[in-house]
Amino acid sequence: MPTQSVLIPCSISKGMFSSEVAAELLIEGVSISLFADQSLIIDIGGKPHLKVTFAGESGKPQNKTVLLPSESFETGSRWVSVPEQLLVAA
Repeated sequence: MPTQSVLIPCSISKGMFSSEVAAELLIEGVSISLFADQSLIIDIGGKPHLKVTFAGESGKPQNKTVLLPSESFETGSRWVSVPEQLLVAA
């Protein structure tokens, strides 16, 4: 089964290396930050979006589980439950 990519809005700043960015996601009032390869940032209407992997239902109504490209600093995990309305088809 092929993996499906989706986009989630984020804010970005310079990463440690020239090919990466520090990305920050705001999900239900909680900040999730991680380093990601610059190629995973897609501009939509002048706003950066991070390309993540859709993983399925999350168990919470109207939320989906996604796999981040790297572990978040706050949780030490790559898995996060995201409100469906934040996700954009890649």
